[in-house]
Order: sequence, then C-alpha cells, then structure tokens
Amino acid sequence: MHIFLVLFLLFLYLDIAYAVQLYVDDEVDLRVYRREVPPSNIGNNTNFLMIRELKFEQLSLFPASYKRSLRAMRESSDTDAVCVANRIKTPERLKEFLFSLPVNIYLSRRLYQHVSDEPLDQSVLNEHGEVKSLPHLFSHYRNSLLVVAPTVSYGPFLDRQLEKVSNDNKLFRDGTNYYDTMYHMFRKKRADFLLGFPAEIYRHQQQLPIQYRVYDIADAPKYVIGHWMCNNTLKSREFLQRFNAHIMQVYQSKEYYDAHLKWLPETAQQKTKIYLDEVLGKLISQTP
Repeated sequence: MHIFLVLFLLFLYLDIAYAVQLYVDDEVDLRVYRREVPPSNIGNNTNFLMIRELKFEQLSLFPASYKRSLRAMRESSDTDAVCVANRIKTPERLKEFLFSLPVNIYLSRRLYQHVSDEPLDQSVLNEHGEVKSLPHLFSHYRNSLLVVAPTVSYGPFLDRQLEKVSNDNKLFRDGTNYYDTMYHMFRKKRADFLLGFPAEIYRHQQQLPIQYRVYDIADAPKYVIGHWMCNNTLKSREFLQRFNAHIMQVYQSKEYYDAHLKWLPETAQQKTKIYLDEVLGKLISQTP
C-alpha cells in the first residue's frame, strides 16, 4: 500500500507541476474564479464562464502582479503553459506571446474629467466635441495629471498617443488591482484625468455615485477585445487549441451575451451588442 501511496502522490505532483498556470492580478477576479464570490464585471464574468467550461483542464490559479506574470511567462520552461487573461493584442506582444480567440469585448476607453473642473477648452476639441489627441490635450494642460498603469496596454492607438505624453503629466500606478486603485486615485482628485472603460466607471458609480465629465478621443477604435495571452511553448499551443474549441461553444450561449450586457448602463448595451455580433459573426464565418 505504501508504494501505491507514493505513486499516487507522484502523479498528483506531476498533475500540479504540468497544469496550465493562470496568473491573476486582481483579488476580486481571483475570488470569482475560485467560486468564492459571484462575478462582478464583464472581465471576470466572461473568464469565469471559460474557466467553468475548461472543467477537464488542470488549471492552477496564481495571484500575482502583471510584472510578475510577465517574468513567469518569460522564464518558464518549454513544458510550462503560463497565461494571463484580459489582454489586448499589440504588435509588441504578438512577437513574444500567443493569444486565444476573443474572450470579452469592451467599449473603448474614454477620457473622464472631474465635473468640478472647467470643461475642456475648445482648442483641444474637434468639431464633434472629441479630444483631438492626448498629446495635443497635454500640450495645452501642461500641469495636469493623467493616472495610468505603466505595464497595461491601452490598445495600439492609445498606446502610441500615451508614448508622446510627457511623464510629467502621468501619475503612475502599478501592481495588483490597478483598475480599482487608479479609479480611486482619480476620484480623490490626485489626478485630473482618467482613461476608463465605460463598464468600469459604471460599476464604480453603482457603489458610489459621482458626477464626471466624459470625452471621446478622436479616431479611437470603438471597442477593444480582451484575450488570454500565454507564453509561446508547445504546451501553450496545445492548450489554446482546446481553449478556442471550448470558447466557440461559449459564444453561442445566452450567458455569454448576458456577461457583457448586464454590467453596462442601458445606453451602452445596444452598442456593445452590435460590436459583439460583428466580432462573433466574423469568427463564426471563418470556422471550417
């Protein structure tokens, strides 16, 4: 019996050692994935559906900052599959990492300003009332601060603009739970502006209603797509093949639509549904 126990523990160790590792940088998301609390936003709701669908996978959850996650992905062995959720595809990331099919879709970030401040000067806006560009905005508001997370991609379009904004105009916040932390820093007026997802702002407004002024960024994409991003190994490629097969089934469920719409105000639900149908229509039409 002793030999059988040793063999059992050995196989258990190997199962854990070769499990797909999902690094999570948000404490609430981690609790959702562990089924300790119900979903609370688009990101953790859609990812929870996928984790539940991957019930036969050996999936291990690791709480860690995004910086630590990147280090684990870069330093992992060829036999490891290490992933993070809710990541935007960028040219730089595509050179280094693998991506799943789309998992969630968000209306693009908008620029939020305190309603107690003066409205933006007309010289920084176009004829549609949109901010001409972030570099142009901060060339006018030289002493203003925008709270940002340095390791987060805001999508290729906004990333390029942010690169041209002086660090003197940026209040950096990194680490775990940065979405919530950045919002609360902005709410407490430690920064003048926040680039936030409408869904994210709406969630906070349900808990603590506060008035903000909001502006679109001219020519910005109307929506962004979140994916699972994994290290480039054979194990990750095999895992993502199974992941993508599973998510094609999830796309067809009512729960998947609800996971996007129920966390949005009614004004944003119809737009999101149009974009969601557009993205899924293209994916499904390409399926053999």
